[in-house]
Amino acid sequence: MSLTMIEDIKGAVREAGQLALLYSGKVHKGLKADQSVVTEADNAVESFLRLSLTRLAPTYGYLGEETEETKPPGDGETRYWVVDALDGSRAFAAGIPLWTPAVCLMDGNNAVAGAAFNPITGELFWADAEGPAWCGDRPLRPDYSVELKPNTFILGPTNHHRSFEIDFPGRVYCLGAPIYQLCLLAKGAVKAFFFDPVINLWDLALPSLLLERVGGVLVYGSGRPVELGELRGRRPVPEPVFAGGAEMVAALRERLHFIG
Repeated sequence: MSLTMIEDIKGAVREAGQLALLYSGKVHKGLKADQSVVTEADNAVESFLRLSLTRLAPTYGYLGEETEETKPPGDGETRYWVVDALDGSRAFAAGIPLWTPAVCLMDGNNAVAGAAFNPITGELFWADAEGPAWCGDRPLRPDYSVELKPNTFILGPTNHHRSFEIDFPGRVYCLGAPIYQLCLLAKGAVKAFFFDPVINLWDLALPSLLLERVGGVLVYGSGRPVELGELRGRRPVPEPVFAGGAEMVAALRERLHFIG
């Protein structure tokens, strides 16, 4: 991918974040069929990103959380956009700064480039077709050593106390939006991440790329690696998801058991 393309992707998510800010404090919450929250901002940002990315690469396909129909790639094309216009809609509607628009470019079953932007903190997480993962102009270099101590932080779902049996000596923080939490994991702010089986391709596409570049893993509770291609049909993941350093994830899979 050319430098110009990744700069366009980064520019698009920056603009998407600024657009969402125009709706901050002015939205009404609605519920989708799966009981997740949606607002006017979700739809506006989705429309903006779909238009911007389609203009950038007209033959690429498009899959967005708020878009009912998936646009397949053009004849002979294998690339398509995966978009979460506003990951963290509940937080956004509540005025909590834990949300981000995210864009990932896929080639077949593989994530190749993308970006996510939190306009409140100014964090721009991104990766190009080659090279490291970045936050702004700093390469991400997390420490993924195994650590099971009282002050070890991991990130999980807000309902973890109901859906998991947990034997972990540290602290479980719950920030809601899975993309932003996984970006913080790639940054090294926490040691690991786990989530119940309610997330989708748009939640995992960009984070999988960031984690690959920093030496992390993204696996199911069974230990099987998450294969993005299996999620193209808009189905949620079939099992709980764990992410982080391989040894830390293996330790947590022994200590955190999904009970539904």
